[in-house]
Amino acid sequence: MRTCFNKAILWAFLSSFALVSCIGDGDDTLVLEEGSRIESGKDETRIVSSSESATFVRSGFTITVPHGAVPYNDQGKDGKVSFSVTKYENLPAELPAGTSVIRDANIKAEPMNFTFNSPLTIKIPTQGEDLSKVALLRYNEFTNSWEEVPFSSINDDGTVSVSVIELGYFVLVRKTSENRLGGVRIKKEYLSEDYYYYLTLTPVNGSENEAKRIAFAANGEDLHMANLPLGNYRVTLTRELRKTLGEASSKTEYYTVSGTINVTTTLIKGNGGYETYSGWRDITLSDIYWQTGRPDAWGTVTTTYGTGKFQATLTWVNASASSYTDYDLHLYGPDDLHVFFSNKQEGVFELDRDWISDVGNATENIYNVNDVIPSGTYTVKVHHYSGTVGKRYNCRVIIDGVVVKSVTGAIGQNKQFDDIYTFTVE
Repeated sequence: MRTCFNKAILWAFLSSFALVSCIGDGDDTLVLEEGSRIESGKDETRIVSSSESATFVRSGFTITVPHGAVPYNDQGKDGKVSFSVTKYENLPAELPAGTSVIRDANIKAEPMNFTFNSPLTIKIPTQGEDLSKVALLRYNEFTNSWEEVPFSSINDDGTVSVSVIELGYFVLVRKTSENRLGGVRIKKEYLSEDYYYYLTLTPVNGSENEAKRIAFAANGEDLHMANLPLGNYRVTLTRELRKTLGEASSKTEYYTVSGTINVTTTLIKGNGGYETYSGWRDITLSDIYWQTGRPDAWGTVTTTYGTGKFQATLTWVNASASSYTDYDLHLYGPDDLHVFFSNKQEGVFELDRDWISDVGNATENIYNVNDVIPSGTYTVKVHHYSGTVGKRYNCRVIIDGVVVKSVTGAIGQNKQFDDIYTFTVE
């Protein structure tokens, strides 16, 4: 339970000038009519629960959410997550030297800073590019850097498949020179049918918050992890008992390989799928002792939060206790409505997640608990309460199933509030 006494005292002082600028500059005003959809040209969301799976295509990227990948809520019951994919104009950081975006193949996939119960799969269109010079990059909010996402397969439809435990910023890039990357393989003779297998590699000299490189295989196929930076890795193999991603896994087990593996050889392109490539670093398995449960190598699962006709979610990363940031999410509305950390529930709105200084994926979330939103004008704001200034945050606003705002920002010195979005309900 959060103690709000000191924070509430400070808020009383700040609120005297905070409300002066509660209308955001340049935001659209939307008129919501009961039973209608917002036609704003924005991207629609897809709500997926813990007890279902889903596949959806956005901007040429095909994302599959396996049954059970969405975590349960804080009551241990079926959770729900609003998925969305939007295009973004400004990269969160400069791309690595010698790379360029392939035909605007960049997406922002949300929820951000959210760790799933099991990996999601994504098919990426390669647009006929030479795979020896192609890489998929994901921006790691913990390290503030781009990381290579390994490929699991080359598909007949011209796509490549990857597996990720978190979404975020993805960009497909072309390199000026051929990849000097390795590949790891587990042959199908070590893998049983009717399982999905996931290979997870974490750098030996890095932390668990650094790149979690995951590859997958199904139904007794060879497991490949290509486009892997050369180096030394810890190895975890996980399997889920299911024939397809659309059915529930009846069992999850993992095995941590003793010692480490050193990937030193560059993968050499073949004339077809990965079975034609050479240079693989093979992992042979014997005397496997499967442990029941989800592996620690996938990170701590994020407890799901509330979704509704209105939902505003603020996320950021506290990489360490010494560099934490305490951002707060605020909703202002008619009749002096104000939902925030010191007034978590008012009318039909509730703040169900309040984060202070804990290390990890920080989340604050405000949503409406039923489908009736009272008429009036509403404004979503982000407030820097304490801690490190200038830290990146992401804030997504969903109204009636449509992403009306998805913004990345940072509150620096001499500023306390960012106006995120203003809308009107009639």
